[in-house]
This record gives sequence, structure tokens and C-alpha cells, in this order.
Amino acid sequence: MAGGKRSPKKSKTYKMSSKCLAHEVNAFGGDWRYRVLLSSDQHIDSEYCQRDLLKKHLDEIVDCDGAVFFFGDLFDAMQGRNDKRGSKGSLRPELKTSNYLNALVDEAVDFLEPYAHHIAMISEGNHESSVRRITEFSLISAVCQQLNLRTGANIMPMGYSGWVFIRAMRKNSNGKLTPWQTVKLWYTHGSGGGGGTSKGTLNAVKRAVYVPDADIVCSGHIHQSWQMEICRERITNKGIPYQDMQWHLQLATYKNEFEESSGWWHEKGLEPRPMGGYYLDLEREYKEDRNTKISFTPSRAM
Repeated sequence: MAGGKRSPKKSKTYKMSSKCLAHEVNAFGGDWRYRVLLSSDQHIDSEYCQRDLLKKHLDEIVDCDGAVFFFGDLFDAMQGRNDKRGSKGSLRPELKTSNYLNALVDEAVDFLEPYAHHIAMISEGNHESSVRRITEFSLISAVCQQLNLRTGANIMPMGYSGWVFIRAMRKNSNGKLTPWQTVKLWYTHGSGGGGGTSKGTLNAVKRAVYVPDADIVCSGHIHQSWQMEICRERITNKGIPYQDMQWHLQLATYKNEFEESSGWWHEKGLEPRPMGGYYLDLEREYKEDRNTKISFTPSRAM
């Protein structure tokens, strides 16, 4: 499976602007379905990363010819010489080397290579931005570049926040592919220190105000997991009111620091955090008036 199995459903992925990624999928067939993995905070180089769980979710995406979106902190990357957070004791053995940053990139590329053609994007998190500020080296750009060179994939590096347009494509009367429906997803890696008793849910109310065009709002960073629906009344240009739903998804993590009996996590009195991410299942939905639409359903990837 070197280089990853190519997905016949995926048309193409490209940047519409520096902050917006388009992921176009050919929505052909009567019972068309498409699955996307929304994943954050893998911390893939940490000894606490649950790699078996991450591999399970990536294998499921390969099996169903879906796509993967990584929303920051692919790396832990805290063991550099100038990083005060570092502890060499928490390094994986293969990363105990003088060329630490190169080793991080090489190991991540080796792990992700079988899935390269199913990874649409990798965005920056606070762990990667910290390394970039200190060293002037982008781990995310390096991983995307190496995976693309090695496999011929087209993985896009993205910033800390931005947009993803998942476009279901169909053929018009001239046989040309045109967007049928676009699911607009806004993402941010996230901010804050864990959400406290609210677990970050208050952010959903704020984000609903300043990203009103999003169908889905995704965030990571705080290693919590929840989904929230915000129902809205809208109105057409013809003055006809209607209601729609904006989904807010807080993505969990693949780093389980609670499994140890001592260390920073326990000294801070932090609780166990949920593992995994979210699946987003898109499918064609038939209506009684013969109109069809693309619906989407989020569910936990655990």
C-alpha cells in the first residue's frame, strides 16, 4: 500500500485563496456517500500518542475512499534545544538524535505515507507555530512537501485557521463538472487552556457570531470533545424566512497523558481527555418534491 490507495471519488483539492481550501468530490451514483475524517492534536511524535487508534481511523478512510483533514498539532515537537517545555525522557527512541527537527519530519512522513492520497490538508497548530517562531522552520510545510514528492499526492499546508469548501460535483448538460452543493467548514486550531468546567462550549456562541457563513465550525487544541447545534432563522432575498443549523465540533486528541501516574499532567490536576476525532458523512438526500440535496452527519471517531 506504499503511497496510499488513490481515491476514485476524489476529483481535486486546491486553494481558492490563502485561507480557503476547496475539496471537490464527484457526487455520481444514486446512493452516493462520502466520508471525511476531521482530526486534530495527534501529537504523533509523543510517547503518549495513541498511534494504533490513529492508524485505525486512517485505515477506515482508505477502505471507504474518503478524505482526511488535519487541524493542527500533528506534532508535539517540544524537545528542541531552546524549548523550555521539553523533556528528553518523553521522546520516542528513534527521535533521540542531534537532528531533531529533521527526524520529526522523517518519522511523520514514514507513518503517513500509506495514507497520503487521502490526506487533503494539514494545518498548523500552536506546537508547530512555536517551532516556526523559534527556528524559522515549518514542520507542516516540510511534511506536506516530502509526502507529495514521495507519493505524488497533493496535500495542502494551511494556516492556523481558515475555510474548507467540500464541494459535491455533478455534470451539467454539456458534461462539464459543476458544483452541486458546497458544505462550508470553518476551522481554527483553537485557543485556551482546556475549557474549564465549560469544556470550551462558550466558544461556540462567539464563533457563531463572527463566522455566520459556516455550515460547520471545527476546533481542537483543548483536548475535549463535543458537538453543538445552533439553530438559526434566515431569510431569502425574496423575504421568505427559513431555518438552518450550524454545527460546532470540538475535536478530541490522540495524546493520552493521563495514562502515566506522574508528571506535568497530574501535577496540574488535569482530568483524562477523550481520544479520537469526528467523521463527517455526506450523502445525497432525496426530497418528496424531487429536489435533492447533499446532507451531512457528524459522528465520533473513537
